[in-house]
Amino acid sequence: MSNLEVVYNDVVRVLRGVSLEAPDARIVALLGANGAGKTTTARAITGLLDVHEGEITKGSITFEGRDITRTLPSARVRMGISQVMEGRRIFVEMTVAENLVAGAYTVRDRAAARAAFDRVMGLFPVLAGRRHQVAGYLSGGEQQMLAIGRALMQSPRLMILDEPSLGLAPRLVEQMAEIIVAINQQGTAVLLIEQNAHMALSVAHHGYVMETGTIVMDDDPGTLLRDEDVQEFYLGLRAGERKSFRDVKHYKRRKRWLS
Repeated sequence: MSNLEVVYNDVVRVLRGVSLEAPDARIVALLGANGAGKTTTARAITGLLDVHEGEITKGSITFEGRDITRTLPSARVRMGISQVMEGRRIFVEMTVAENLVAGAYTVRDRAAARAAFDRVMGLFPVLAGRRHQVAGYLSGGEQQMLAIGRALMQSPRLMILDEPSLGLAPRLVEQMAEIIVAINQQGTAVLLIEQNAHMALSVAHHGYVMETGTIVMDDDPGTLLRDEDVQEFYLGLRAGERKSFRDVKHYKRRKRWLS
């Protein structure tokens, strides 16, 4: 993604010259508060801006050396881009197995689809034991696993995870981090969109910080975790004291972030 600008309804400019990379076999974290432009970034990559009256007015998106800025969303899926949207969006009236089969809709090779199914069952043993259960009766954590598993049925080259830790208990957040690492180690690049900076940076190879549609920082996770601004705004730390994110997120952004 290079110098991308996105406008909604021909009026509201949400992304303002955003550039980022998600290299092969890497986990990249995109951090930011609500309204920063993280989900719009995901929609631009997957081609779903039109559904939300959004339009790319400047810049370009490339995937494996190919310009996909104007490529249809269905074609991007076939190229190897999958997204797990915020809020899971599973088919609650279908079984676990039926949800996974739906995720392989564009896969024409039955052997490949079966291999992907077995891969998901291996990654998520709890789903293997509940494959015939109606998905709406799963717990929140199990539904998130199912949403990720459904995206994996495409055997994607790039997976975009939008707030996968949202609403999960701390123990499940740790488990989700382990799952993301396992997926990446199997060869899938991951763009991890999160407000939970600690979880995201604990697994990422590189991190970006977004504010009001602009990338204000990017560096390796260790450097970002040590940065005072990241600690204050995204880890709830100030002068060695922990604060709630509700308090921290209302702080005025420091002037040097705008330089």
